[in-house]
Amino acid sequence: LKRRLVVAVVVLVAWSGAIEARLVYLQVGRHAELTERAKRQQLRTVETTAKRGDILDRDGRVLAYSVEADSIYAVPTEISDPDAAAAALCRALADCGAGERQTLAERIRRGRAFVYVRRQVTPDDARRVAALDLEGIGFMKENRRFYPNKDLAAHILGYVGVDNTGLQGLEAQYDSLIKGRPGTVLIQTDARRRAFSRVERPPTTGATLELTIDQYLQHVAERELRDGVEENDAAGGTVVVMNPRTGEILALASWPSFNPNDYREALPEAQRNRAVQDIYEPGSTFKIVTASAAFEEKVVEPDDPIDVSA
Repeated sequence: LKRRLVVAVVVLVAWSGAIEARLVYLQVGRHAELTERAKRQQLRTVETTAKRGDILDRDGRVLAYSVEADSIYAVPTEISDPDAAAAALCRALADCGAGERQTLAERIRRGRAFVYVRRQVTPDDARRVAALDLEGIGFMKENRRFYPNKDLAAHILGYVGVDNTGLQGLEAQYDSLIKGRPGTVLIQTDARRRAFSRVERPPTTGATLELTIDQYLQHVAERELRDGVEENDAAGGTVVVMNPRTGEILALASWPSFNPNDYREALPEAQRNRAVQDIYEPGSTFKIVTASAAFEEKVVEPDDPIDVSA
């Protein structure tokens, strides 16, 4: 009995020592690594887009601005029946077919801390989804780019993607200035990956961009160019209007054109800015340089006839 008691005590002490050694190893030796892993498992950071700065013409008239739109998201760990939730959401959203419903159900079923349902929805869609009052479904304000004059100066302005990044034109060229700084949403989850806390840091609005373009001259240039192309049955055309004293571009038109509010529907041919992308033979545009040099050197007078038939 005494030997059995000694053996039991030795085993107990060894077992306790092994546990203590393991705890020391985990809590001291691997403390930083495990703490970082716990943060990755418990915290989820989602960026919220900043409001892009406006784009104005030379007189301060707005050519592009951003409006707030609701984006719908889901916290899958709070949704008990992904298929039922996806079906209800799809009934409330416009143009939601069977394929999108199945994809949405699969994304929710994966059990991540955060997934988008649909971004930048219409006010009607947002109201219908809010009326469902579904557990685990929330709304986030994002900014959607809007061009009030539709296709006016479309090739100059370009357009912006759903992630608030400029994809063409001045929207892309000055994206770092116009875009602003994004905000963040910090979501904390428990051991079962259920969200219990949400902290937001608001975004910073981007800078306003003022152009040398005159909205009225741009409209006239585009109208006359369109009429000229159609009258001559041409494939396309371009017009550039400049201030000869300063070199400022007052209007820059290309045809065919497109509506940047619905750029996904535009053909690549319509999106091409012919004024800056196409290569052409300068031809007679150089004659003004020769004529100016002749006047400056007083070789000829403005009224002198010049024979150009040779």
